[in-house]
Parts: sequence; C-alpha cells; structure tokens
Amino acid sequence: MLIFGIIAKVDQQAIADIFSAILPSASQEELDSIGVNISGIIVSNATFMIILGVIALVISVLGFFGACCMWRWMLVLVS
Repeated sequence: MLIFGIIAKVDQQAIADIFSAILPSASQEELDSIGVNISGIIVSNATFMIILGVIALVISVLGFFGACCMWRWMLVLVS
C-alpha cells in the first residue's frame, strides 16, 4: 500500500494505465457512463494510502524485531 500510494503521488498516469489494463473494456465503459473515475479516486487518496502503509510498516518492523530478538515488550505491543 505504501508503494502504491507513492506511485499514485508521483506518476498519476501509471495508475490510469494499471486500471485500464486490469478492468475489462465493458466495465470501463460502464464506469465512464456513470461518471466514476477509479484512477482519480486512487490519486486523490494517495496520501491516506501512504499513511496507512507507514503504520503497517512500523507494526511489522516491531513484530519482526520482537520475534528475532525475543523482546517480549515488542511482541506484546504488536499483539
């Protein structure tokens, strides 16, 4: 999520290319007809995705070092 958010912030066209490659053309036409722009939604929420990615990274690092070094307080904090 962190990388996806950073890519959305830096290169907005890449996000549009990803969604145009993933979605079938019928779905793209249907979304366009009702006025939904998925790549625009992702780009507008890029900062939120970056924040969530950083939070997930911190929690996983605490769990990793807690398990490797057998630091009980880190494992308790993660759980």
